[in-house]
Amino acid sequence: MEGTGKENGNRILEADKEEAGMNDRITESEWALMEILWQGEMTQPQLAQRLGRKWSKNTVHTFLTRLCAKGVLEVDRERSPHVYRALVSREECEKQERQSFLKRVYQGNVGNMVAAFVRDGQLTASEARKLRSLLDKVDG
Repeated sequence: MEGTGKENGNRILEADKEEAGMNDRITESEWALMEILWQGEMTQPQLAQRLGRKWSKNTVHTFLTRLCAKGVLEVDRERSPHVYRALVSREECEKQERQSFLKRVYQGNVGNMVAAFVRDGQLTASEARKLRSLLDKVDG
């Protein structure tokens, strides 16, 4: 027998999240930690110091734990204090964010996304030249 509509709806939502890669996306706060860790390995106290007073020790620990669970960081528990290092490059995370955004907002249509940026005046003359050059390379 099938479950209730609510259960089916939850399963669909979870499947949509997994398909879109949203379970592994890095949140804005996690990006703040990663920006520091992409510069090199670091301990939790070093991270907390770099992040400043607005981040408590518990908050830093929570985000480090989440990032490890997502497979973005690894922790060396043999050292004390534990040392955290990035397993995924900034470029890889940027790519995942771009793909997620493109799929979620523009249904995967790059042309529509670029056209929207152009229409909204988000593209400078310099950026337009770079884009033309890239497009010429694709056509050539």
